[in-house]
Amino acid sequence: MRTLIVGAGSQARYILHTLEALGERSGVVGLIDTFDNPDMWGKSVDGAKVLGGVEKVEEFPPSEGPALILAIANARQKTTLGERFEKAGYRFRSAIHPKAVVSPSAKIGDGAIVNAGASIEMNAELGAHTVVHAGATIEHDNVLEPYANVGPGVSFGGRVRVGKAAIVYTGATVVPDVALGEFSVVGAGSTVIRDVEPNTVVVGVPAKLLRRIDSAE
Repeated sequence: MRTLIVGAGSQARYILHTLEALGERSGVVGLIDTFDNPDMWGKSVDGAKVLGGVEKVEEFPPSEGPALILAIANARQKTTLGERFEKAGYRFRSAIHPKAVVSPSAKIGDGAIVNAGASIEMNAELGAHTVVHAGATIEHDNVLEPYANVGPGVSFGGRVRVGKAAIVYTGATVVPDVALGEFSVVGAGSTVIRDVEPNTVVVGVPAKLLRRIDSAE
């Protein structure tokens, strides 16, 4: 499958590693710089050429061009670009590493990224453009809404719901039946034992409110 990776940082490198493991590395058309840094254009990242900035995507026709996969760490930028490309009619693909464990009953949305060593258990749902990093455990009946990002070594109990574009950083634990609001952030190593409001940052054991997030961040 021809693939255009929108991003040129560490998440793009994860995707390249996964596509190599899947035997699909040759289908990568190139990378797109989302930092608007012309110094990167024309250079290579792990052997994949950076074609240019975000506007370069529009040189590929949505109906006939490569499938896109978003490799963008910033939740709001990723959501904005994803919705823009979806509206324009672009196709998206997922990248699931063969060393990830994915239950046959799990549902994986278009554009999802699942890295090596992640575990996606029965009846879990990963929405479009979600990311699950190495060593994370997405337990039974979890729901990750679109654009959610789960860091390395995160552990969710059963029936956790992660809101749109929420970020859960490295090593955090979320107990069963908890909901994380959209665009919320859970700090590394935190233990979440109650629901987290949208647009807030929580940290600690147990996790407590650190601050609220301005929508412009």
